Amino acid sequence: QAPPSPPCKFAPRSMTTVTIGVKWGKESLEVEVDTAQSGLELKTLLFSLTGVPPDRIKLMGLKGGKAINDDTNLAECGLAELAFKHKKLMMMGSTAGPPVAPSKETMFVEDLPEDEREAASLKNFSPGLTNLGNTCYMNSTIQCLYAVPELRDVLNNEAAVGGGTPAGASPGGGRALAGATRDLFNELKRSKVAVTPFRFLALLRQLFPQFAQVGTGGAYSQQDAEECWSQVLQTLCREVPAVDKLFGLKLEMTLRAEETGEERNEVRTEYNFKCNITINVNHLTEGFKIALDESRELRSELAGRDIAFVGSSKVAQLPPWLNVQLVRFFWKQTEQQKSKILRAVTFPQQLDMYEFATDALKAALDPARSDKIQRKEEEDAVALAGRNLALGGAATPEVAAASAIAGEASGTGTGTSTAGGDAEMSEADAAPAVTAAPAAVAPFGSGSTAAPGTRPTGFYDLVSVLTHKGRSADSGHYVSWVKQEDDTWTEFDDHQPNPKNTDQILALKGGGDHHMGYLLMYKAQYI
Repeated sequence: QAPPSPPCKFAPRSMTTVTIGVKWGKESLEVEVDTAQSGLELKTLLFSLTGVPPDRIKLMGLKGGKAINDDTNLAECGLAELAFKHKKLMMMGSTAGPPVAPSKETMFVEDLPEDEREAASLKNFSPGLTNLGNTCYMNSTIQCLYAVPELRDVLNNEAAVGGGTPAGASPGGGRALAGATRDLFNELKRSKVAVTPFRFLALLRQLFPQFAQVGTGGAYSQQDAEECWSQVLQTLCREVPAVDKLFGLKLEMTLRAEETGEERNEVRTEYNFKCNITINVNHLTEGFKIALDESRELRSELAGRDIAFVGSSKVAQLPPWLNVQLVRFFWKQTEQQKSKILRAVTFPQQLDMYEFATDALKAALDPARSDKIQRKEEEDAVALAGRNLALGGAATPEVAAASAIAGEASGTGTGTSTAGGDAEMSEADAAPAVTAAPAAVAPFGSGSTAAPGTRPTGFYDLVSVLTHKGRSADSGHYVSWVKQEDDTWTEFDDHQPNPKNTDQILALKGGGDHHMGYLLMYKAQYI
């Protein structure tokens, strides 16, 4: 009879996840590790638990005294055997980096230009986001979306979250991403230092595996910020219907076949208003016109074959927040990558969408636009009279007449009276406020009666810009530029916020290898 076989020294688990002890100074950790991952991902996990950056972590304790490096295959290094024997890894590393000399001279607030001093003060501080390895595309997207206060309010309304259907391979993944977005926004609001978006990034990669692609050397690959923006925003719109009302842009398309006279009509909702860039496009609105033109090969019932249908799309409904994409990237077959169009395309601080609207939407916008234009003329007339008097001379008859008309029209003339007695000037009459409509207000062109102070005009103010520097969407660097409540601007270069001015924002039009506008966000003007 054959002797019994010796007992097995190591009985591996059927699953790829093991629990391993980690000794770090005086602390002992128990960590769930997926052995299908790399050493870098284990270090990143430990970073979330200890605060020690992955590049400062050194892990020892494998058989033969070997260390776990970034590219170590956890399934083959003996980690599972170590966990089976209840042995621990030894972790070395500090949360505080070694002191380094400043790369540039320290600039004090008092030494900044006057228009940048206030932006650098504490009351305007907003924290950046830690780069977790080529995640600038995600950080820039988050900062632009965080600039929408209505979005933060909607996500904080627990009753609104979870109204959609699950997406992705993980049940309830869309709801989880909406919750992670809400939590990340709240952390940005509270924090005084850079925020590390670990949970949001993990859910994003779980829900959309393309963002978990790994390049040469085992590091995570750079991704296209527009793809991240679209995936996150569409998930939020699906899971939280109120978000769809904030960003949904309705387009009506009409196509006509010259050959048969047939017409096709289509209504669709978009979340990015595209600006196509050609050799003839120098301004944002010129690219809009090209993007709205349509030409398709469709089946004709009369001809019995596919024929050409040509036409265009018009905007039937405008959202409170308008996302604009400058289509700078295209697939270059010879190089098998997304190549970039570097052409300079200017964009305005105030965008007028009126010319792209349907006739029905124009009719809905006309009353508020007329009032807005009249108010502007009145304010200009009063300002002109004030400047003339400030120079020490009497107002000219023309200026005096314009000022009097403005006072009568608005009911705010100084020193005038009405039939009922002295005119009273309220703060609201003196300076009519232009405020954004709350999320509950119906979008433009919906046919509903707008509440006072929420009448749409078709005008939009620039609030944020997401830029790209480099020659390919999957390389280079992404940065966001966000307008603050006091009209100053802040550049968010991952963890580092930097004060900027309006001229620097408008210079992001492109035309070279520096940062250039890729995604823009505009806020609707209401009166």
